[in-house]
Amino acid sequence: MPDRKASAKLAAAKSRSRAFELMSPAGRAWYQNAMFWRTAVIVFIVGTTSMLGSWGIWQFFEGKRQNDLTARQLLLDTVTHDNTLHRWFEAASQILRIAAQNKSIRDFDQQPDAAIEQLRVIAKEAGRFSQLRILANDGTEQLRLDSKFNNLEVAPDESLQDKSERYYFTATTKLSSGGVYISPIDLNVERGEIETPWRPTARLGTPITAVDGRRQGYLVFNLDMGVPLSEFGLDDNQVTRTELLNADGYWLAGVTEDRLWGFMTGTSVNMAREQNELWQTIVGSTAQGPTTFVHNHRLYHVNPLTRFELSGLGDRESAQDGGDRLYILASAPQYNRIVSPHLSDIVTLSVGGGVIAILSLIIGMFNLHRQQSHLAQQRIAAHLVSERRMASLGQIVAGVAHEMRTPIGNAVTVISTLGAHLDDLSAKLGHKEIDRQAVVDDVGYLQKGVKIVQKNLDRTVTLVGHFHQTATNQSNHNRRRFDLGSLLDDLVQTMRQQYAKAGITIRFEGPQTAPVENYSDAIDQVVLSLVSNAKSHAFANRTDAQITVRLIDLDEQFYQIEVEDNGVGIDPALHERVFEPFWTANSTSPGSGLGMAVVGNVVETVIGGNVYMRSVVDEGTTFSLLIPKLAPKGASGQKSGFSI
Repeated sequence: MPDRKASAKLAAAKSRSRAFELMSPAGRAWYQNAMFWRTAVIVFIVGTTSMLGSWGIWQFFEGKRQNDLTARQLLLDTVTHDNTLHRWFEAASQILRIAAQNKSIRDFDQQPDAAIEQLRVIAKEAGRFSQLRILANDGTEQLRLDSKFNNLEVAPDESLQDKSERYYFTATTKLSSGGVYISPIDLNVERGEIETPWRPTARLGTPITAVDGRRQGYLVFNLDMGVPLSEFGLDDNQVTRTELLNADGYWLAGVTEDRLWGFMTGTSVNMAREQNELWQTIVGSTAQGPTTFVHNHRLYHVNPLTRFELSGLGDRESAQDGGDRLYILASAPQYNRIVSPHLSDIVTLSVGGGVIAILSLIIGMFNLHRQQSHLAQQRIAAHLVSERRMASLGQIVAGVAHEMRTPIGNAVTVISTLGAHLDDLSAKLGHKEIDRQAVVDDVGYLQKGVKIVQKNLDRTVTLVGHFHQTATNQSNHNRRRFDLGSLLDDLVQTMRQQYAKAGITIRFEGPQTAPVENYSDAIDQVVLSLVSNAKSHAFANRTDAQITVRLIDLDEQFYQIEVEDNGVGIDPALHERVFEPFWTANSTSPGSGLGMAVVGNVVETVIGGNVYMRSVVDEGTTFSLLIPKLAPKGASGQKSGFSI
C-alpha cells in the first residue's frame, strides 16, 4: 500500500509538471516546433516592418519640419551678418564724407595739427578705423594716425609712405567731390608685407575739396573688419556655419585660418577649386538674389551683396565699386535621420525590436498552445464520436438482441412442446391399438408448431439481414462525377408508376443540370429510403397523397435535397427519436426500425453531409439533405457507427 501511494503521488507530480510544459503533437518542445517559429517570425517581420515604417514616416515629416526650421535659421543668420556689414560700412562711409567737409581737414596743409586732432577725435568716437590718412594729390601721405590696440599714434614724417601705386588711391582719384570709394576686403599691407597678426581691412577714400573747388588731396580711412568678420564661423550650437567669400571664391571669414585669404597668402585655397560644384551652384543660383538649396545633405542659404550696397549711399556713381560681389553663406546639416540615424534612434529601434521579438515569441507560444488545444479538442471530439458510435452500436446490438429474443424464444418454446408431443405420438404408435383420430390430431398440431417455428425463424433471418446491410453497406460506395438532377429525376421516373398504383403522386423539382462529385449510389439509397419511408408511414387513411423530391442549389459548396410529403406528420414529442435504431412510429409496421438510422449514418459518414427533419401534424413532413458538391476524400472509408 505505501508503494502504491508513493507511485500515485509521483505520477500526479509528473502530470502537473507536464501541464506547464508546452509540447508539440510530435512530443517535441515548443522551441522545436515549426508552427511556433513560423508564427513568431511572421509576427516579428510584421511588427518590425510596422515599427520601421512608422519611424520612417515620422522621421520624414519631422525632417521636413526641422529642415524648414533650419532654412529659416540660415536665412536669419545671413540677414544678421548682412545687417552687421551694412551698418559697419554705412557708418564708416557717412563718417568719411562728413570728415571730408570738416574745415580742419580741408585746411590740413595749413593747419596740420588741427587736422591731426580732428582725426584723433574721429578715431576715438568711431572706434572702427585702424588708420586715418590724408594723401596729397600725388599719393604721398601727408598725415597718418595709427590705431593699435586702442592706442592712437601719429606717424612721424619719416614713416610716411607713397601710396600712389596702390589701387585704392587710383580709384579714389577718379571720384568727384562727395564720392566715396570702398575697396575690396583684404589684409593690411605695410611696406609691401602683410601685417601680422592679420588685420582684415577695407579702405574708404574720398576727395578733399577746398572752398574754391580746388582739390586739396584725399582722405583715406582703413576700416578694421576684424570685428564683423569675427562673428562668422560656427554658431554657438556648433552646427550652423556662416562664411564670407569674395567674387573669386576665396574665404574671407568663417573657416580655419589655413584656408583664409588664399589670394594674398599665395596658397590659392578657395571654394572654386576645392568644392567647384558647390561654388557653381552658389554663383548660378544667386543671379536673381538670395536663395536656399541642398547640396551633399547640407542646407545652404546664400545672400549676395556688392560693395556699392554696403556703402548705403544710394548713388551708384558715388561708390565707384566696380560691382565686386561678396557672398554670405550659411549652412547646416540636412535633417535626415533615416539615412544617418542618431545613437538614440539606434537604441530606441533596438529596444523596440527586442520588445517585438519578445512579443513574437509570446504570440508564437500562444498560437502553438491554441493549435494544440484545437488538436486536443479534435481528438476529444473524435473520441466522443467514437464513444457515440460505440453507444449506437451497443444500442443496435441490444435492439437486435431484444428483437431476436422473441422469435427465437417462441421457436424454442414451440420446439420443446413439439418434442413432448412427438414423444406422446411415438408412445401411441407403439400400442397395438392405434387411435387414428388421435394420431391425425397430433400430426396436425405438430404441423402448426412447425409453421410457428418457421415464421419466427424467418423473422430472425430478416432481422439479421437488415443488421448485416447496416453494418456492411457503408464502405461499398465509389465517388464519381455525375449530374445530381438527372439522378433524382431518373429515380422519380422509375418509382412514379409503382407509386401511382398505391394512390401516391411523386414528382421531381429542380434544375436541369447539377454537376457534383460524390457517391451516387449512396445518394440514391438515401433518397429511395426516404421516399419508401413516406409511402409506408405518411399516408394512413389519406387521399391525394403527394411526395415531392426537390433539388436546390444552395451555394458554391452545397446542394439541398428535400423529400416532402403532405401526410399525417409526426408528433413533435417524437422528433428526436426519428433517427434512433429500431424505433418506429407505427407499431404495426413490418419494418425493422433501422431505415432512418441507416439514412442518417450514410449521409454523415459516406456522403459527408447532414440530414434534418421538419414536420407538422396533419400537414406533412420534409427531410432535408445537405449534399456537398465535392464529397470529402475518404468519407466513404470512415467507420460506420453500425459496423461490428
